[in-house]
Amino acid sequence: MTPLILIADDDPGVRQVLAIQFVDAGYRVSEAADGREAVKRYRAERPLVLLTDLRMPHQDGQAVLAAVLAEDPEATVVVMTAYASVEGAVEVMKAGAFDFITKPFHEAHVLATVERAVAWARLKRDNQRLRDALTTRSAPTPSCSPRVNAIYAQAFAVADTDAHVLILGETGTGKEHLARAIHDRSPRAAAPWVVVNCGALPETLVEAELFGHAKGAFTGADHARPGRLLAADGGTLFLDEIGDLPLAAQVKLLRFLQGGEVQAVGADRPVRVDARVIAATHQDLRAMMASGRFRNDLYYRLAVITLAMPPLRERRADLARLAAEFLQQAAQRHGRELATLSAAAVRLLEEAPWPGNIRELKNLCERWALLYPAQELTREQLAADLLPAAAAAQWQLPPAGADLAEVERQLITQALARTGGNKAAAARLLHLTRHTLDYRLEKHGL
Repeated sequence: MTPLILIADDDPGVRQVLAIQFVDAGYRVSEAADGREAVKRYRAERPLVLLTDLRMPHQDGQAVLAAVLAEDPEATVVVMTAYASVEGAVEVMKAGAFDFITKPFHEAHVLATVERAVAWARLKRDNQRLRDALTTRSAPTPSCSPRVNAIYAQAFAVADTDAHVLILGETGTGKEHLARAIHDRSPRAAAPWVVVNCGALPETLVEAELFGHAKGAFTGADHARPGRLLAADGGTLFLDEIGDLPLAAQVKLLRFLQGGEVQAVGADRPVRVDARVIAATHQDLRAMMASGRFRNDLYYRLAVITLAMPPLRERRADLARLAAEFLQQAAQRHGRELATLSAAAVRLLEEAPWPGNIRELKNLCERWALLYPAQELTREQLAADLLPAAAAAQWQLPPAGADLAEVERQLITQALARTGGNKAAAARLLHLTRHTLDYRLEKHGL
């Protein structure tokens, strides 16, 4: 993929000269007129190299360098200034700059410096991607659930192909984790992994975000911008919540899947892009097809391989393992001593309904790691977070005079409500065997 260079300088003449030089050398270019805009563009565009002036309005080059490195420690930044001094050069180099250029500069020197910076940035990114891929490939079996392991086995069986994949499942079930595992086990593992949440994009900006736009394509498009598909060239594009993609963007995505070409908004001609697409959604795409909200031809292009991730309530064997893993991650991230789970806490985990799935579990584990470091978590500590107010309250009994059958029926109904319909967990709440609960469910017509 063509490297992107971000030029930050308050002098438009300098930006123009450098932009022409870099484009002629085969690079893509983005521009920022001050330090604040430079940081904003870096976050949005993730250029391979940032070339920033030292003296700029709002934020100077040192502040830009600090902000960028704080967010991306692997960033490659070249600083330029007309106020050259040995002390200034040493200061920015110590702060983490790749190199230092003084003004007035010779074009050949600037280009040579940027080319070295590009080579260094590529090497760092490729090494990191390879390390990530090797770590993921050597990871243990992802689940205690045979059903989930079968899904991962199917995913890994097609990981080394270019087949598009559609992942279905409720929000928070680990669809992105599965998609990333496919990418990391593919020949594209060292290439870009680009994530787009289709549901988070305003409808008016979806096409420009995915496919890019030419300069002057619409009001406010004062510079050309590559889309996320081009950013994924050579790698994988993960389209989360594909069901939220507007019909017009669905047409353009279908054209890419059919022909491998992307045409930016306002551009004269398309460009070739080699990107694998993995899509995910919690919505019923077949129902959306029937109502005309999702294109049939796009569905069948995406669903070459379809994988359905089960909700957490259907893979309760994973709860203790996942919770222990998330507690450990949170403790390391926040520098806290590790919190562990008591047997009673694990039983409560298995009884909880988990409407938010793995995402809910991970968020709660972060909370517990912060509130109860170095403790063995008790059932009581977890109950306030795990059980809804109605479920955490005392059992609601029928009014006085109700017969025993009605009392039994209501207690069973409440137990099922408290456990999200999980019969095994409801039986444990009621201190019944599963066989006895099945008998009484049939008896009461539940």
